[in-house]
Amino acid sequence: MKSFINSLVSTVKRWNDYQRFRVFFAELYPILKKIKVIKLLHTINKGSILDPYNHIKNVGTFVNRTYNVEDFNILESLDKYTIDFKSLTTSEKNYTIGFILNPNEYDLYNINESCKALDVKQVIFDIGNPDLYEELNNSCVDGILLIPSFENNIIRNAFHEAANILFSESCLKIYPTFRELSIYECKRSLANFLKINNIPHPKTKVFYDYERARNFIDVSDFPVVFKSNIGASSSGVEILKNKKQALSLARRLFFKKYLRRMETDKRSGEWGYMILQEYIHEVSEFRIIKAGDSWFCYQKWKSERQTFFSGSGMKKMINPLEVVLNFCYDLACKHNFTTMCFDVFMNKQGRLFVSELQTWFGSFDPSEMYVDNVPGRYYLKNGTWIFEPGFYNVYGSIALRLCHFMNLLSE
Repeated sequence: MKSFINSLVSTVKRWNDYQRFRVFFAELYPILKKIKVIKLLHTINKGSILDPYNHIKNVGTFVNRTYNVEDFNILESLDKYTIDFKSLTTSEKNYTIGFILNPNEYDLYNINESCKALDVKQVIFDIGNPDLYEELNNSCVDGILLIPSFENNIIRNAFHEAANILFSESCLKIYPTFRELSIYECKRSLANFLKINNIPHPKTKVFYDYERARNFIDVSDFPVVFKSNIGASSSGVEILKNKKQALSLARRLFFKKYLRRMETDKRSGEWGYMILQEYIHEVSEFRIIKAGDSWFCYQKWKSERQTFFSGSGMKKMINPLEVVLNFCYDLACKHNFTTMCFDVFMNKQGRLFVSELQTWFGSFDPSEMYVDNVPGRYYLKNGTWIFEPGFYNVYGSIALRLCHFMNLLSE
């Protein structure tokens, strides 16, 4: 039986690259869930059957898998590099913070542990609660930390609508900013944001009708990159190698339904638009993370068999390039980013391009950066980048965000 299940998992992963199968699987998913097949697949594979990060999403635990240093043991270093998060705050007030999210075991654990570490009272608000705004009106919270998610288009839109109404119609202090939330998992908005602010990025076109998309494809040089509006870990990214492949995808997007890899929910079907992006050859990709005054960096990596850096499940721990840190720091200052993940390309000539901006990011390890085997962060002091050891990213980096939010409230 176990051999059969493993074979089935392998088949699903292999077939997942084919759009017709993805649509078929989404249609069949409710039935498979009802007869417990999906639960069995998840049990055998210890997580989502199509999620490259499922091995490190167990609540309260992490696995040392992606580091290039064989003799480095994170578990033995926990006590040595433990952070007193209270030392990062500037206020002694006992805050009550509300958290708006789609409640799940992983996030609730991280919220609870972060609040304990900072002696913060918490109030949980469920984005799916029809009485959400009545509860917010009757609450006495000092501020709201909004934790968006994108399980499907409906949930993504619910958070986007919540941000719109809260920033425009309420007096609540919200973290992160509306600008950051408006481009989160919304690649159409991100493309326009990068263009209007003249931020270097791969040339991107957004089409809302088939004819314009077809005309562009007719004169394009290939390969080009397609991106879905939402989707992490490259689940909605495809490299279109020729005109035939691009036109086939365009017809599906405008006349049928498109589902991302790893997607099993019919509510995530996308159509009516097409995002095409310049393919930049031979690039290095870096992830730079800002959470308040703390900065982290690693180089994305992949095996020879993998196509994309994102979603590979692999990192290369490096001493960050100062030019990359400065590039992201300048963007953060100019656009008032509070917490942001920058995915940055560097081409062979050393030019930098923004590939993605996400205010919420997967943070499953206790540190998002290791320099000479030491976990820690960078912060800028008098124009100089200073490295400070410590496990700053425990609890999904929520504690670090909470420190920054409290400091902003105290101002």
